[in-house]
Amino acid sequence: MASTISDELAQQLTLLQRRIVDEKKKALVIFEGRSGRVMGRVINEFMNLLEPRGILYSHFIPEDVGSPRDMLRYISREPADGVIGIYDRSWFSHLVAKANAGGDITEDTDTAMALERYFTNNGIVIVKIFLNMSDEAMESLGKEFGSKRGKNDTFLTDDHIDPKKWREKLIMPLIARTTTVEAPWDIVDVSELDVTMSTVVHTFVSRVTHALEFGIPQTPALPSPAFPNPRREADLSQTAKSYKGELEALSKQISELQLRLAASGRSLVLVFEGWDAAGKGGSIKRLVRAMNPRGYYVRPVAAPVSDERLHTYLWRFTYNLPKAGHVTIYDRSWYGRMMVEPIEGLCSDQEYAHAAEEIRSFEKQIHDSGGIVIKFWMEISSGEQLARFQARQDNPYKQWKITDEDWRNREKWDVYERYIDAMIESTNSPYAPWVVVESEDKKFGRLKVLRTVVDTLKRELA
Repeated sequence: MASTISDELAQQLTLLQRRIVDEKKKALVIFEGRSGRVMGRVINEFMNLLEPRGILYSHFIPEDVGSPRDMLRYISREPADGVIGIYDRSWFSHLVAKANAGGDITEDTDTAMALERYFTNNGIVIVKIFLNMSDEAMESLGKEFGSKRGKNDTFLTDDHIDPKKWREKLIMPLIARTTTVEAPWDIVDVSELDVTMSTVVHTFVSRVTHALEFGIPQTPALPSPAFPNPRREADLSQTAKSYKGELEALSKQISELQLRLAASGRSLVLVFEGWDAAGKGGSIKRLVRAMNPRGYYVRPVAAPVSDERLHTYLWRFTYNLPKAGHVTIYDRSWYGRMMVEPIEGLCSDQEYAHAAEEIRSFEKQIHDSGGIVIKFWMEISSGEQLARFQARQDNPYKQWKITDEDWRNREKWDVYERYIDAMIESTNSPYAPWVVVESEDKKFGRLKVLRTVVDTLKRELA
């Protein structure tokens, strides 16, 4: 039997959803609790009060994290402009499951909170609801709201998490630690369905309305740590000595290491950034010629289009993150937020200020879920870039590679250089290091890329 709430409250919810659509806002409500059966019933009643075309429901199994793609599914399922996202469990269930297994979740909690800050800093209103109940209420309400646990449990009725893991000694301290000004917890004591739903709806309406009226509180940007900048030691005079022989030897090792990677359950993320015409495409081509296409994916990145504009800036990168044993190669990446966007006025000063922390957290989640991250910065001189631009312009088979935008960006070389150094110095972390590839000699650059991949995989898969 469906729940009933007051007509006034139902109308407030309807008008709020309409406002979210009209104003192209994003809202995310996170449901957590001890009983999956009770949560399922409450969430379904909540969804039935909304227009279905404006909601995105996601159910997350807390233990089901085996690759970067799994861990960053929270971003891949974020709501777009005009949409209410509903998370049936979240990173909090994942933290509880890990803690119950004896793991230390201190660092994981910090990473989870960085993910929340990323959402709120990028305009997502977060409402966190914990459905609280005693052992006795959980048993009786589980029968009333859902179905009895038993041998025939399926994904529809299985709680996926032992209710004992959610006892107050574990969950309440976690709630206390993770309630923030931007995204506070609301604890709803579950009782009769009508009362519970009225409280849930009132909580959602109040929180989201307040955020739309007064804005989402923004956390100040954290000071970026100062990492070493390998650009300062780049030697552009280096050349390849025995190109063909070393290329073949490295290619053979990469082929063998890809097999080891596939068997290991780890994954590899390669990011290629650099000056225009610095040799990103040529290096990627030599790298993948040694690989089995079943195990890698190359993602060329341009300006966001279509649905990508409706989401936060990292959303479009989560869909191509590698599964366990796979490789994803990004030809340009999320670092547009720290170079092109601020220079061209495509993001605000505040958004740029938050970018380094957000990207470090994003890459740490990739690393912590089994991903090996290598970031290449392809370095050439301004004079060499000019020579390559002119060569492309004069070659009818390569003219498509040079555009008016390339010439325009070249005029901002000094500006880009300042942003590039700031980017590297704030994101050259131990778990996602930058490797500067001296590409004045294209062949030397290609070999350094392959050599770096070989050395890193040997070390990580040892």
